[in-house]
Amino acid sequence: MKRILQFLSLIIGLVLLNSCAESDPAQVYGWDDPNDISGPRMVKKVMVNNQTVEEYAHNNGKLFKIDRFTYNGTAVQENQAIYVYYLGDKISKVEINGTVPGGSSNGRYVLIPNYDNATGRMVSLMNDFYVGTTHTKHAISIFNYDGAGRIINAYKKIAAVNPATPNIYVYPDTVTDAITYDGVNVAKIESSKNVVNTTTGVILSSVKNTYEYSNYDWRNNPYLGIADNYLVSVSSVFPDMYAYMSDNNAGKLKFTAGTATPVETNYTYKFDTHNYPVSNGFRSYLYQPAP
Repeated sequence: MKRILQFLSLIIGLVLLNSCAESDPAQVYGWDDPNDISGPRMVKKVMVNNQTVEEYAHNNGKLFKIDRFTYNGTAVQENQAIYVYYLGDKISKVEINGTVPGGSSNGRYVLIPNYDNATGRMVSLMNDFYVGTTHTKHAISIFNYDGAGRIINAYKKIAAVNPATPNIYVYPDTVTDAITYDGVNVAKIESSKNVVNTTTGVILSSVKNTYEYSNYDWRNNPYLGIADNYLVSVSSVFPDMYAYMSDNNAGKLKFTAGTATPVETNYTYKFDTHNYPVSNGFRSYLYQPAP
């Protein structure tokens, strides 16, 4: 009888131990569900170390303004204010004002899209850059899509604007973005830039940055509520944003800048009760109801 009681005690102890060892919901979902949005949603704010790196605002039911920041410690290193304009329901213009990405000077990008009327996809984009009121660069991007309607290639040719002949463009420089997929998710972005001497045709510099994403989960990407045509247009300036078009969340990013040693980043997510991330271990996400 004593052995039977000892055996039963062992079984009960194992059951209690396993019960205690089950995953704490707070480790998966966060300590609470701060957004509590059960219907369609749009990302509102993205933060790193309690500093805002992205903020999205809508007006009259449409995405209207986006603020972007990068930091050096606690000091703002880059800041861009992005305004989105519409003709009906289609984006007609995007303006990016502020720091030139990767630089310290300021300027303004004016992006004018062209669409395929049958599919509604953006097929080309005119990109003009201004310093103050001076038009300094003109570029045209062409976009290609696969049979599933996913963008797979963006080719941009860039010309410096000659004040003496402001409407005549010679396009020596190019940027090619190649996007590959793993199912519904972006697996790789290869962004290659060539700078060419306009007189000799010699390539002066060639730089390739590669972003590789892997270990995707099955849960919702925080940017699902952002229109693809907006993401395509701004990705012509910020190529890593092509990854925002993924349906799910990557567990690892490997970034290679030119010939430098690759840098790998692993993400550890917490989700709300609707399977949207509230944190990836580096960034935290807040949401708003979709307009």
